[in-house]
Amino acid sequence: MQAKSTVFKAARVANAELTAWLPDHAVIVDSGRISAVAPSSQLPDDTRSRYEVYELGDVSLLPGLCDAHCHMHCSAEPNAQEQALTEGNDVLLMRAVTAMRRILMSGTTTVRDIGSRNEVSFAVLSGIESGVIPGPRLICAGTPITITSGHCWFFGTEADTKEQVVQAIRRQVKLGARVIKMMATGGMFTPTANPRMPQYDADTLRAAVREAERMDVQIVAHTLSAEGTRNCVDAGIHHLIHARWLDADPAKKLAFDPRVAERMAENGQWVDPTIGHHLLGDEARAAVENPLQVKPWSMQQVTITEEEHIATIRGMHDAGVRFTAGLDMGMPYSSHANSGANAWSFHEWLGWDTWKAIRANTADTAAALRVGDEVGRIEPGKVADLAVFRGDPAANIRALINAVTVVQGGRVVKLNGESLL
Repeated sequence: MQAKSTVFKAARVANAELTAWLPDHAVIVDSGRISAVAPSSQLPDDTRSRYEVYELGDVSLLPGLCDAHCHMHCSAEPNAQEQALTEGNDVLLMRAVTAMRRILMSGTTTVRDIGSRNEVSFAVLSGIESGVIPGPRLICAGTPITITSGHCWFFGTEADTKEQVVQAIRRQVKLGARVIKMMATGGMFTPTANPRMPQYDADTLRAAVREAERMDVQIVAHTLSAEGTRNCVDAGIHHLIHARWLDADPAKKLAFDPRVAERMAENGQWVDPTIGHHLLGDEARAAVENPLQVKPWSMQQVTITEEEHIATIRGMHDAGVRFTAGLDMGMPYSSHANSGANAWSFHEWLGWDTWKAIRANTADTAAALRVGDEVGRIEPGKVADLAVFRGDPAANIRALINAVTVVQGGRVVKLNGESLL
């Protein structure tokens, strides 16, 4: 259904550069795209007869948020791992449909899912694109590619050899994947996977990149170890997920290498540091007496503080590495409704100014996902994906939470806190 011609008036509208507010401005939308942005006082006298006008009031109007890291069928509960391991596709599908609606209604209008069962993720993608269920603009990987019994094997495709990896990539693209996810190292919540050690060497990752690029598909890789991160840089992986620097020796902490970070920047590789996930987890655990924390055996000998990890993330940023906003939605404590916590963490933990943090959660991530020509900014020609927040996120970054009004392709799907779908 074609969207109506509409005008959205707000006390604060983000400028096209996402560096300041335009006070008392209006966003004019025709055929689902932004046709103009102008001071409300300069709208033509016949505006109300030609457009449906929304007087949004003392709010902040931003482009819809973009998030590069979702697991649609995971619950975000502390036992999300056990659920993903034991629940059938029918239950996971219902979880995913609920999550997609929650994402959209929170003001996140573009999301990349990089790890869910094929039977769930591609069904949900089809449902959203056909209008059967509500959800954001969705970029799907389907199952991640991992080694036998490797990280997330319980919703992944297991592939051990270079030839098996290439075949798995082809199969995922055939099913509809527009991005490929690989587990370059082990992970924290898979008991049979060691986060300190690589799962694939650089040569196998390089073959995977070549195959993905042959089909014009981006490839991203989960990496928690210094060696795994180095392998991803050597192989030319497009996006590094987490990009941690765990030493291979379980008696040691981190092995950050600034030269590798410099090469990462030179290569134009993006990093999804997922620190919004850590911020939410820290705050949730702080509110519970004696919270349950399960560490894999390789992490039990030493304690690595959040600040030690943050120091390596700052080191990558200082080297010129660009960051996407990716919450790791669905993992414990990372609610599908809380993508704005990415911007919170960039501001509060990395010291970025609020507008830089907002750009990371909108235009920068849209560009990294190759949809920046369509979404991520409020300017003529862009799709009218908009999110409206109470308060002023540029003054208080925590105002970037739970949009009160959401516009998708020019269509109002949530208005003044009430869902219209």
